[in-house]
Amino acid sequence: MENYQAQILKLRELIRYHDYKYYVQAQPEISDYEYDQLMKELIELESLHPECITHDSPTQRVSGLPLKEFISVPHRVPMLSLDNTYSYDELREFHQRVVKSLTKEEILPQPEYVAELKIDGVGVSLRYEDGAFVQGLTRGDGESGDDITLNLRTIHSIPLRLNKPVTLEVRGEVYMDKKGFERVNQERLVRNEPPFANTRNATAGSLHLLDPKIIAQRNLNIFIHSLAQFEGQNLETHFDTLREFQGLGLAVNPDYKLCRGIEEVIRYCQEWEEKKRELSYDVDGIVIKVNSLVEQKKLGFTARSPRWAVAFKFTAEQATTLLKDIVVQVGRTGALTPVAILEPVELTGVKVSRATLHNEDEIKRKDIRIGDKVIVERSGDVIPKVIGVIPAKEREKSFEFPKTCPVCGAEVYRLKGEAKSFCTGINCPAQIKRKIEYFASRGCMDIEGLGTKVVDLLVEKGFLKKIADIYWLKDHRAELEALEGWGEKSVDNLLNNIELSKNRPLDRLINALGIPHVGAQTANSLASKFGTLEALMNATPEELLEIEDIGQKVSSSIANFFHQSQTKQLLSRLKEGGVNSPLIKGGRGLFSIARPTSYAGKEFVITGSLTHYSRQEAEELIRKLGGKASSSVGKKTTFLVVGENPGSKLEKAKKLGIPQIRAEEFEAELKKQGGSGQENFKLM
Repeated sequence: MENYQAQILKLRELIRYHDYKYYVQAQPEISDYEYDQLMKELIELESLHPECITHDSPTQRVSGLPLKEFISVPHRVPMLSLDNTYSYDELREFHQRVVKSLTKEEILPQPEYVAELKIDGVGVSLRYEDGAFVQGLTRGDGESGDDITLNLRTIHSIPLRLNKPVTLEVRGEVYMDKKGFERVNQERLVRNEPPFANTRNATAGSLHLLDPKIIAQRNLNIFIHSLAQFEGQNLETHFDTLREFQGLGLAVNPDYKLCRGIEEVIRYCQEWEEKKRELSYDVDGIVIKVNSLVEQKKLGFTARSPRWAVAFKFTAEQATTLLKDIVVQVGRTGALTPVAILEPVELTGVKVSRATLHNEDEIKRKDIRIGDKVIVERSGDVIPKVIGVIPAKEREKSFEFPKTCPVCGAEVYRLKGEAKSFCTGINCPAQIKRKIEYFASRGCMDIEGLGTKVVDLLVEKGFLKKIADIYWLKDHRAELEALEGWGEKSVDNLLNNIELSKNRPLDRLINALGIPHVGAQTANSLASKFGTLEALMNATPEELLEIEDIGQKVSSSIANFFHQSQTKQLLSRLKEGGVNSPLIKGGRGLFSIARPTSYAGKEFVITGSLTHYSRQEAEELIRKLGGKASSSVGKKTTFLVVGENPGSKLEKAKKLGIPQIRAEEFEAELKKQGGSGQENFKLM
């Protein structure tokens, strides 16, 4: 081996060692400057010899380009949630259930437990193959999660290569510590962005950013807590598993404990309920697991959680203070949320001056009025909530929830049976960033280059105040080219993509409008039924109810949406902006659509991954051909499309007798874009 290759390998091993000492063990052996010099030397050597760069090199933690979207991937082993307990008596009941089940299985009813701190973060799954980190997924719905591998690679406490060349899949909790949380929120306030509510929300928001370079600045961490798969290994206990993780170089919370019975578990819970404030990160309880893996297997699972584990949630802390005012905030989704303005009071070591009141019904149910004393509770969340009221002797009049949006003045609506009220203003300033971003997203008008970061910039600079302003950006070419990091080419690309978006089909436009309770499938049904946007705008609730997918709730939402003056103004401006230009196929405008006939009435569900299409692309093609795309298997499912690594949907389809189609057959038929249904597929 040549000298530079040996030096590169040596530097990588040295940097991995110091990453482990610093990020996992919190016992650094060298200064930050010395570490930076090692990294600098490695970067220089790799730049001179790029053929030596490997995927697991410490220099490759951050990818060069932002992602366009996250791909949903099935979990090899489902990520289940835990049942919660809130008292020591409930913990003893859990223990009795464990003992009873094990006695039935003729196992000695003296289970040991491992107790671990319950980190208030975001659950993820990490897969290593031959020691190399190859994939990281979010929990998602437990069966499938988003592939956030590139984002997780930026977390230094996740080793890119383990200490042994093993293949395994582990689960852990990504978290942001308290200092990092304060720093991120300060930065957001400077940029006039709303602060994150708590460390968990900050972590979740960070992991779902599309640019890994930004995530790398968030200083996220991880603790590994569970094993999903481990090829070629036969561990006997969970305690041994945690020790094995540490030996592999994975970060494990150091405060786990082997308990000889449930009373020892309870003492551990009591100890940490007192000590939790001393930690640099948030915890909201204790996770208790049966130690023996044989016993875990015997105990098994319910539909949603393991029978051998439970979470004990810490008691929320409360305080009483004066309610000075009630203000109504409008969120990015248009939801109106009442917020209590409080006389500042200390709660869990923090001065609290605001608390959520949830919704209009909560205020009425508790009869909360300005001038009352209120009981405020704060658990793991940073934002407290009002849980009770102590009426004043002389009370103010009852609080009246606004009928119009406090930000834009548009009508507020609330559907029957819904708790939340929403602003109907499609150009409401409180929502405009999210509305524009959604309008331009891939499943809607598909304007490449108009993602979160660019939308934020263009709104803040005043170029985009309403959705339709997208189609007048061409009038600001010189100003756009003068923006930092922009230029003639990037502006050309954006404006060209905006022009292309004028030719999207009607169902895309309907979906892009963001009508409450209307997604891609319903948008497709509306386009097929009415054929033109004008016909949809003038549709009566009775006509809407004729569509199979649409009930009273959705019908009311659609009718109410098109009744609003802001909606009518938007559609008029879109036409003025050229969005009514004719399509190449058939010469019809975007405000109309040729009604599809292929696959009509057939419902498809996809499990596993496809080769040539993302799931979103495949589902969109199904809808274009007149079919329906669903995320869950049921009696109405016509076909289950089976891709690589199928999930539990396959077993459910077999039980229901639903025909299955191999992914390659399905994709071949999609490419033709002219199939008429079952006769074109070779069933499994």
